[in-house]
Amino acid sequence: MDAGRYNRVYERPYDKKYDSCQSGQHADADRQSAESLSYSLLLTFVGFFVFIGNMGRIPAFCDFLERAVAGRETYAAIAVSQVISNVPAALLLSGFTNAYEELLIGVNLGGLGTLIASMASLISYKYVAKEESSRKGKYILIFTVSNLLFLAVLMGFHLLWRKV
Repeated sequence: MDAGRYNRVYERPYDKKYDSCQSGQHADADRQSAESLSYSLLLTFVGFFVFIGNMGRIPAFCDFLERAVAGRETYAAIAVSQVISNVPAALLLSGFTNAYEELLIGVNLGGLGTLIASMASLISYKYVAKEESSRKGKYILIFTVSNLLFLAVLMGFHLLWRKV
């Protein structure tokens, strides 16, 4: 009987991945990822959260938001998303309403519109600015017009859906 036959180690796909980690290839990939990370966009996004945290502590601002949001959650979320991005807008406004369905619809729709309305939009703009800097202005124009058009159409669908 061949003893080697029973001691054979079968190669599994994840074994090779693990071996590459041991050889330092994984560390190189992590370093490359960290170097390609857009720290300016990350700081911008963190800044939005710091901003909403600070604004949420100002009594006059809180009173204003309570009055502005009540019964108009979708529209308030769309409007605020245009200025501070849709994810921070969701966090900011969620403390001033219990109409979470309308708020979620608003922040999802609010990702359309201005360049700042969604972090994904900022990432795409940064790519265009880096790779095709001569077309930045045209990109912003086409982006804004098409996003506002999509926003208007989807708001129309939302209004029709609410009436059904």
